[in-house]
Amino acid sequence: MSLQSKSGEFKPADSPFVGLFEQNRSPSLDERKTILGLVAEKTAHLAQLNSQVPKRRPGKKHKIPRELRVQLAETRRWLEFHRALISPWRQLPTEILSEIFLFTLNYRGDFDADEPWNDDRAGTLRLCRICAAWRVIALRTPALWNTLSVRLLDPQGPLEWVSIWLARSRSIPVYLQLLWDSEALPEDINSVMSVFASHLHHTAELAIDGLYFCGESTGEEYPKLTFRPSVESLNAPFLSAVNVHLPEGSEWDWINAACRASPCLTHLTTSHSSLDLFPVANLTELNWSRWAPTPMSQVFQVLEDAPNLRHIDINVAGPVVASSAQSRLTMKSIAKLQIASYEHLGEFLEQVEFPSVVNLCISFADEWPGPPFHSFLSRSSCALSVLVFRECGISPAEIVACLRHSACNMLEQLSVQDCEPEDGDVLLQHLTYQGPEHSPCSNPNLRTILLFGIRCTDGLLSTMVESRCSTTFPSGPPGPAQLTMFWFSFVDMDTESSTHPIDWKRLRELKKMKGPGLNIGWL
Repeated sequence: MSLQSKSGEFKPADSPFVGLFEQNRSPSLDERKTILGLVAEKTAHLAQLNSQVPKRRPGKKHKIPRELRVQLAETRRWLEFHRALISPWRQLPTEILSEIFLFTLNYRGDFDADEPWNDDRAGTLRLCRICAAWRVIALRTPALWNTLSVRLLDPQGPLEWVSIWLARSRSIPVYLQLLWDSEALPEDINSVMSVFASHLHHTAELAIDGLYFCGESTGEEYPKLTFRPSVESLNAPFLSAVNVHLPEGSEWDWINAACRASPCLTHLTTSHSSLDLFPVANLTELNWSRWAPTPMSQVFQVLEDAPNLRHIDINVAGPVVASSAQSRLTMKSIAKLQIASYEHLGEFLEQVEFPSVVNLCISFADEWPGPPFHSFLSRSSCALSVLVFRECGISPAEIVACLRHSACNMLEQLSVQDCEPEDGDVLLQHLTYQGPEHSPCSNPNLRTILLFGIRCTDGLLSTMVESRCSTTFPSGPPGPAQLTMFWFSFVDMDTESSTHPIDWKRLRELKKMKGPGLNIGWL
């Protein structure tokens, strides 16, 4: 509430209760009773003044006498001020207001290894600008200041605010992120890192990425992290997640030391070429090397040293070697496997068993190793719920062969992204439910289907989607699960009018008919 007074209006200093505002104090019961009585009198007085306002007449200028205008303004201003003094929010304890403030923020959500997250710094600053009372409460609420993302994408002003911001988090766990591009200054990068290092003792998650906005190619002039503090007395008791991608030539010593100083590091994402300097024994999630393939020997070593891994994302390269295990390497902990391998996917899969894997993503396999892949699924005796093929040399017929494997009987999500652009009719025909009078439904639990870069006969795509949108049949075995999400794109999709007019028309009709129950989209 602004207390700026206009000429001739009520001034807060004129109220006998101005001390309540100045002291940021809630009125006592007696004071509240007195104010309520005065508000009732002033409200009646305002009604009387309003009755004296001349009625508007068509074609004539509406004039209110100056003295009446002044009285109306003063009365309204008086009521505004005193109603604010007894408003419900002033009766709330500071602890309750702090909790309400936290509900206004958009939290960063779960730790995502692939995308940077956004903090809600703007929301915190808005709370501080409402009034002096709210600013005091906000400054005393550490959880409003424990999440910070610093993006050095443009020329920066003074960065002292970073230290001030994090000081307000006090000792509660903090979530820190630093991103930069080619325009950043090395001294700014090191300055922010210095502040982050001073708060390592209560950091829960640390994300540092100097490559997200530029990809993997960086030159000599590209800004690098050169921060090198003492690492002898580092303490990171709360650090559980680290996500670091640094340009070539950056210093890694402090990052490695911070990871080693943590007794509870469970999530690690890094572009470093070797994990020798990182602790892996307690890891449950590992995303290793965003771009550079990792020798198979190192992959096996990490798998053997990290028995608690549940999610691993790796890019396997040669030379082909055998696991040090006597036979195949069996890991019962892994539930999510994201594996890329240009040439050696088959050789790797022939030496591993993952009986608990339910989420499987295969990327960048130049030649599809059909028999080793099927053998891996059979040997693991796994039950997949998510299957993803991304930029693989796999044909629609080979995808169908995978979907017919017993490991895919309970599949709930299928994603095919930019694979071999052959005739996709065979895949769509496999996924299309023919009705209870025909053979049992293929992959009946599918609720999400993503097909990007598909080539097919016009009309088959929409027929497949429509067949999986109805679960009510008069007789026979139950139909497929209700499809809830379908996203797609066609190969060389130019304009809607020239490519697949039947599919476009019917999919739009389905989207309109099903409403929010079916999410249909295209790229």
